Amino acid sequence: MEGSLGHTLVVRPGALGDAVLTLPALHALRLAGAESITILGAPASWSFLGATHTAPRVRDFSSSEWLGLFAEGVAFGPAAQATLARTQTAIVYLSGDTGTIEKALREARVKQMLIADPLPRGNGKEELLHAARRLLDPLAPLLGAGYAEDALAILTVEDDVFLALDEAETVRALERLGYDAVADGGFVALHPGSGGKAKCWPAERFARLAVKLALQGLTPLVFFGPADENTRREFEEQIPPGVSWECVNGRPLREVLALLTCARCYAGNDSGVTHLAARACPVVALFGPTEPRIWGPLGKRVRTMRAPGGSLERLRVDEVVEAVSGLAQERQ
Repeated sequence: MEGSLGHTLVVRPGALGDAVLTLPALHALRLAGAESITILGAPASWSFLGATHTAPRVRDFSSSEWLGLFAEGVAFGPAAQATLARTQTAIVYLSGDTGTIEKALREARVKQMLIADPLPRGNGKEELLHAARRLLDPLAPLLGAGYAEDALAILTVEDDVFLALDEAETVRALERLGYDAVADGGFVALHPGSGGKAKCWPAERFARLAVKLALQGLTPLVFFGPADENTRREFEEQIPPGVSWECVNGRPLREVLALLTCARCYAGNDSGVTHLAARACPVVALFGPTEPRIWGPLGKRVRTMRAPGGSLERLRVDEVVEAVSGLAQERQ
């Protein structure tokens, strides 16, 4: 199956974490010679990508333009037709019955396609395969040998042509917080939210963590997303008056990424922001019921803390403070 990739369409719906974990697969395609890449997914989940000529284009998976992929007898919209007309290779990361999609791509004269289930299946070692590997390994018949390890080695914003920040983006992100430079003592980034309550260390403990780090001279940058309103309220209720911290609420992902590169360390739950942070700064990732061997963030300096028995209620504040302080001291 190995051959010229040409323009490549990657069908990859999902949330932010799913998108970040797909980066190694995208880099493998790039390194193997894909002329350009279009991602069919949720645009909000991919908005951390840079606006450079090397970055993949993102199209909306839920748009009526693409309904022809999922319903027989339905025509593609003009923009989808234009994309498919120049697509030579399609990678489809979906579970379940993909027969309709395969038929639609064949009828659109896509020369080669690969279907891969992105979710853990089976037992034993296969079940514990890291999510990024689960996306990468099926590409081997298409790409040939050698690209997976090179792609997995791209772990930082500085090394990643898809994420690359320019200085102006970082300056603007700091200015929006009222800073013309990184705070004296340095920033420490925290994200108390996640996609599910069971995956969240209690917001009250994040507040205690922020207080202890502030007492060490660090300035907490606390990130909240659109789904974190209750978490934000709980966090703010537990912060004593006079403690200096910065609320980063509902900011675009490019701005979040720029601020994360300014942090000496980050602490967060099993969330998409944690996966993004691991590309930008040292990370302490807090895991409860989910398996870090599958879903752990990829970065050059990541410490994963698994709560006893999978219950984040049992993870003590002092343990997390020690881990975060240790990593922060390494990045003066």
